[in-house]
Amino acid sequence: MANVQEIVDLWNEEQPKYENLGKIVCAFIKDKITDYELLPEIQHRTKELLSIIKKVKKKQSQKEYSYHHLKDKLGIRIICSFQEEMKIIDEFLQKFFTIKEVEYKQENLDFDKLDYVSNHYDAQINLGINEFKKHTELAGFVFEIQVRTLNQHAWSNTAHSLSYKQEKDLPPNLKRKVYRLLSLYELADDEFSSVNKALKEYRDNHSYTLLRKLEGKFYKYAKIDFDREISLNTINILLSYYENETNINQVINEIDGFIISNEQKIQRIYDENRNRFYEILFLTQPEIFIIWYMLQSNPFTLEDNWANDFEEEDLEQIKTLWGNDL
Repeated sequence: MANVQEIVDLWNEEQPKYENLGKIVCAFIKDKITDYELLPEIQHRTKELLSIIKKVKKKQSQKEYSYHHLKDKLGIRIICSFQEEMKIIDEFLQKFFTIKEVEYKQENLDFDKLDYVSNHYDAQINLGINEFKKHTELAGFVFEIQVRTLNQHAWSNTAHSLSYKQEKDLPPNLKRKVYRLLSLYELADDEFSSVNKALKEYRDNHSYTLLRKLEGKFYKYAKIDFDREISLNTINILLSYYENETNINQVINEIDGFIISNEQKIQRIYDENRNRFYEILFLTQPEIFIIWYMLQSNPFTLEDNWANDFEEEDLEQIKTLWGNDL
């Protein structure tokens, strides 16, 4: 059986290393995942000593098991908004980490079953990745990465509080209540994804269409979230500077190509000014791409109207960053 003092001694030695590993891995994911135009919530925690002891003792009552078998001494949690983002994150993890084992819980559920459906990975850092090369002392440490949606996360926390277990000894009336709850979470995930897809394809509201096109690009360069109310208001104003819908549709159709063709320039601006966001608030909102587009394509339209709605100093600052002299 478990030698408790041995576990205590081992964890006292390893816990600071796992905590450091968690910080390194989270910082890496936060920095790199935005290249995929995502901005999920990322958390980490090291397991509590009591939890380790209890888990080892519980497992030992079922099979041969020791402290060294534990693969979740460090847990990384990635919480995304939509189900389709889980596939993108899967590609990201497979590319940048050494995945020892992966469990896609939804794939293991029968069609008539309902349960918690996150993805779980047993992972190690990959020393072939530049950011990890210097951390050779941590290369052998295995940790768990959980990827789930906001709805899955809500269900997991609620189920934990309820001490829920989907077992045959649950009374039928309680099992039915649990199934009804779970079905609502699954339906919510499906509907959120459906609405998200519809909004991205929604062409009648030009401001919203532009915002949905730009938010992922903004995550990629700024690596922060933004105020959506400010964005919609600002985009509405900027689009009002155009004379007709044809011009507005041109902006919508050309903005992606504009960003791609100016990728290096945009990246440089953000890299050089990341510590000055508080001085250049327009850099912290995705509508900055529209302003840059107008500086290049419709500079006089922008110049003639700007002062009616914004501070002239802001435009001068943005022009300086972009390198434009109107």
